[in-house]
Amino acid sequence: MTVEEQIARLNKTTWMVMTMPDVYNKSSFVNIAQVVDELYEDGYEVVMGNSEHRYTVGELRVIDRLIAWITQINYAHDEIENQKIMHNEFADYDKYYQMITEAEEGLMAYRKLHPDGIDFFIKSHWNKVTLRHCRYHQFQELLLYKVGFLTDRIDGFF
Repeated sequence: MTVEEQIARLNKTTWMVMTMPDVYNKSSFVNIAQVVDELYEDGYEVVMGNSEHRYTVGELRVIDRLIAWITQINYAHDEIENQKIMHNEFADYDKYYQMITEAEEGLMAYRKLHPDGIDFFIKSHWNKVTLRHCRYHQFQELLLYKVGFLTDRIDGFF
């Protein structure tokens, strides 16, 4: 498999993981890590990009929608937990489950709208594959976590 095919596979896998309804699943980064490991075995370094490796405006619009839906899912899960604590058996979860459903539908719609995803990774030098830099810090942290560059996600983000 050529490096271009490996990068395309890595981008597609990353896209699938980032548009999963359960984006916080701790085991989902394993799929990405396997592809990264294959690149390492083939002699490529996978590095974090800087300001010269940015997303286009169109890609940032896609990322913006992902952030909105991921944040909505996280907020609704937090509110469900708060309702359980505050109201016990009288808690009303319907509104929050509806928010989760809408956000999950949005993620799935964008997955279908952009079946090839966006390029999270690019080949920047002859032996380097670069994870592009996103100016949305919370999304960047989640992406770094999913890729396996961060081993522990900081609670409070997403």
